[in-house]
Amino acid sequence: MHATVELFIRWIHLLAAMIWLSGIFFSLFIVSPILRRELFLVQSYQHMAAIRDRLRIIIHITIHVLLITGAMNVVTVGLNTNMQFSRGYVILLVAKLGFVGLMTVFHSLHISVLGCKLAVETAELGLTDTILQPLITKRERQTQLFAILTILSGLIVFALALSMKNA
Repeated sequence: MHATVELFIRWIHLLAAMIWLSGIFFSLFIVSPILRRELFLVQSYQHMAAIRDRLRIIIHITIHVLLITGAMNVVTVGLNTNMQFSRGYVILLVAKLGFVGLMTVFHSLHISVLGCKLAVETAELGLTDTILQPLITKRERQTQLFAILTILSGLIVFALALSMKNA
């Protein structure tokens, strides 16, 4: 395959990964604290949920782009090596795919805890800020944990990807 096409595919793959991780980072460390500081608790949750819903669409698209370009990268490496993968490369690839799977699971939990559970609980209860405070605080901690685990898994994926270059 032509070197420019290979580079373009890798660039798209890396860009999609950065969008996924930065979207989670943005919602966790920038938007959420600002909303909690500036608005009442239920209002901040409602705005955060709307922002995460919009980000979720973008992140779902990037995940699909990552799957397609990742498969294309493996095929490209295979074509360049006549499908002779070194043992080290295969081990790193399997480890990377494992952490991508973990990243996807943590991200799904991150979205479901905030998006589904808290939305249902607050809609059913219809209570005031003072009654919802413990519930929202608990769900927000869970959301933060899953977001941090997603980011950490993503950083491990990046490290493994850099290691694969030398394998």
